[in-house]
Parts: sequence; C-alpha cells; structure tokens
Amino acid sequence: MYFVSYSEIESEERLFGDNDMLSAVVAVLCQASKLIILSDIDGLYNKDPRLFPDAKLISTIDCIDEKLYESAGGSGSSHGRGGMITKLQATTLAVNQGIDTIITNGKHPEKIYDILEGKKVGTKFIGNKNNF
Repeated sequence: MYFVSYSEIESEERLFGDNDMLSAVVAVLCQASKLIILSDIDGLYNKDPRLFPDAKLISTIDCIDEKLYESAGGSGSSHGRGGMITKLQATTLAVNQGIDTIITNGKHPEKIYDILEGKKVGTKFIGNKNNF
C-alpha cells in the first residue's frame, strides 16, 4: 500500500498541522510500506538549491538527526507552509514506524512509477525496521 501527499489539508482545528504529517499518520495507521511526499523541489539537498547552484541532491538517508534538521533550513516556497522541516517531521514519524519515505518533486508525478519500480528518485529515507 502506498500513499502520496499532494495538497494542503485545511481545517479549523489543524489537528495534523499540514498535509505532510497527515500523510505520515495515515501511512502509519494503514501499515504502508512506503510513503511518497511530493514537494516543489527534487528532494533533500546538502544545502538550499535556490540559494546555492552547487547544491547536491542526497539520494539516500538512513538516519534523521538534529544535524539533518539544521541543514534543512526554514520555509520553502510561498505555496507551502513549512518547507523541508515539516517534510522531515512527517518523514521521521513514518521512518520510526519502519516505513520507507521518499521526498520528490510533484511537478513530475510520472516519477511515482519509477519509485514503485525501485528506481532512485528524489531522496529516500530508509524505514527503521529494527523497531519491530
């Protein structure tokens, strides 16, 4: 089972904060094997690609720590609310439940087929299977 986060969830209570966290909660509840989070950039970079042309895409991450959060910076585009930080928070929830999570560009939804075929697309966070 796979889930794709693709639009902001609006509510008066804002129980989930944003669509990224909502998708992670749903993935955990459904015991999904993968979570795909779509963004306005290709994945997580070693530095902000909008500011640094030499930024490099990180293809695989097996440990989410404070250093990674710090490197993710602040808000992203004007379309989203939290940029990469909220994606990392949602990813942390999913990964801690053993769910592989991929962050990739939503402008290329056809890449979802590549992800399902096991090809490297965006940034893949390896689910922590040791929690089970």
